[in-house]
Amino acid sequence: MQQIPLYRKKFDRFKGADFSTDPIRVDETRSPRCRNLISDLSGFPEKRPGWRTLHSVDAPVNGLFFCVFKSGAGVFLAHGGTRLYAWADDADPAEICSGMNNAKSAAFAHGGKLYILDGAHYLVVKETESGLSVSRVADGECFVPTTVIGAPAAGGGTPFEGINFLTGRRINSMIGDGMSTDFILDTKPVAQVHSVKVDGVPKAEGTDYTADLENGKIVFGEAPPESAAGGGVDNVTVEFTALLPDGYTDRIEKCTVVAFYGLGNDNRVFLAGNPDTPNTDYQSGLDDPTFFPDTGITKMGSDTSAIMGYLKHHDTMAVVKEDNRQDSEIFIRTAEMTDDKKVIFPVRQGVKGIGAVSRHAFANLRDDPLFLAREGVFALVSEVITQQKSTQERSFFVNSRLANEPGLNEAAAAVWRSYYVLCVNGSCYVADGRQKTGNSTTEQFGYEWYYWTNIPARVFLEHDGELYFGTADGRICKFNTDIPGVSRFNDDGAPIKAFWGTKADDFGAFTRRKTLTKRGCGLLVKPYTRSSVHVYVLTEDGIEKMIRSKTMDLFGFADDIGAELNTDQPVQVVPFNTKVKKFVLLMLVFENDTVNEGFGVFGAELQYALGKYVK
Repeated sequence: MQQIPLYRKKFDRFKGADFSTDPIRVDETRSPRCRNLISDLSGFPEKRPGWRTLHSVDAPVNGLFFCVFKSGAGVFLAHGGTRLYAWADDADPAEICSGMNNAKSAAFAHGGKLYILDGAHYLVVKETESGLSVSRVADGECFVPTTVIGAPAAGGGTPFEGINFLTGRRINSMIGDGMSTDFILDTKPVAQVHSVKVDGVPKAEGTDYTADLENGKIVFGEAPPESAAGGGVDNVTVEFTALLPDGYTDRIEKCTVVAFYGLGNDNRVFLAGNPDTPNTDYQSGLDDPTFFPDTGITKMGSDTSAIMGYLKHHDTMAVVKEDNRQDSEIFIRTAEMTDDKKVIFPVRQGVKGIGAVSRHAFANLRDDPLFLAREGVFALVSEVITQQKSTQERSFFVNSRLANEPGLNEAAAAVWRSYYVLCVNGSCYVADGRQKTGNSTTEQFGYEWYYWTNIPARVFLEHDGELYFGTADGRICKFNTDIPGVSRFNDDGAPIKAFWGTKADDFGAFTRRKTLTKRGCGLLVKPYTRSSVHVYVLTEDGIEKMIRSKTMDLFGFADDIGAELNTDQPVQVVPFNTKVKKFVLLMLVFENDTVNEGFGVFGAELQYALGKYVK
């Protein structure tokens, strides 16, 4: 009897998901059917960590922050609903502020304080003797600019520092001439005069001078003399509060986008996101988030498209707007010093064609500046020779699913442990920064991507290698990477359904039927103290069938110690022990859906025979 020839097929390199094409066209290293897996340090897929609820606050969670205050104390803060909460270590959140805007917020730490932008208020959180206090920046000690210098008594002078959007308080530096008693300020009317000094000596109102608030004038009883340093030298200073136009402070308080940039280092704050001035951003003073001068305004392109976020790229700042059909979506800002030692930030048009769709998905993955567009995730890159900026697609393998998600404007992202984690509608699209596809030595590359479900993240916070998220129903959650062993593999106590499927494979002969032999087919799996696997086959008839289910506990009992691979825990082979007959196309799916079980795949090996031609 003639022996039937047998053939072998080996899958020994499992990577990420590929939703870009038909399952038959997928590269055999990727999966058209992949869920709730992540790459291990060697790039093989394993079950992602689960998450747990830590706290509950008012819904929804609009922001999660961490700040090290002046005392050195590290504190978590959550913006829930209209309230702000704070807690440290394992304590419960305590409310420290109410009356906030119920919308997603942004924050940054500076000088041992936390500054928060909620779209209606610009707040500062700082330490006091009794704990943390929260106040409007505009109600506190803002920087007081000297708006004019060298001003004669009749007014005028040289503009020096811009008016601070956050306060009407300012200083005029003027010149005493020994004859003039009436000194005209640079604006009128005036709300209040705080101090008047001549040659540095404070003068008393009612005794040395009177203030004409309506006309913006200081009237001295005796003319201030010339400066001892000589005529024409400033020796009269008046500090006062002017009446600001309605909505002046709103320019800053309605912002929700923040970034740092500067000449040589990131020593200035840039704000945007004000719906009243959508194409405008605001620059702070040097290393001072309490000073936003009215001379630091930059308008970029059409006011029909809003600034969505910022990306730092080498020594430039990219300002990314939403899609529009009139001008560039990306503008490039640089920092320069003029001949008179002033730092300026010129802006030029950059890239046309791709704009951002979410303000909450900007991140830098291993020096790769990423943002979310309607078409997928893109990076800002520089051409090698011309140094011109352009965008490169990074999410090719998942775009067909990602781009069809509703509500992309609400998507949130964070960089965590070399991964870019993007969440929308409870699903996460995860790029592995260690696994590049294409030409990884140039800018022409993508990433291996993974797809997670049951992640109800509305906002993210990465802190000290751990990933936290807030939900629409007011929960503050944390991924279980701090829990050792297999106890980390559950989502708030619920099982995680994880699986990896091969391509729909024709084994190089789509005109022939094939049969898997009962012996010689199996799966190489990663060892855990508790693990199991279900093996399914899916053929061209569309019917899915389980051919093997096996528990692979290493010690036969629930042991949370040593969940990772080591020399004492050899890999395990799971033979299929089932014949699969007369298929044209075959997809194998390896699944684990049990709570508190690990799961990882190293490879699969098949033995098959060729049958008759397809009729």
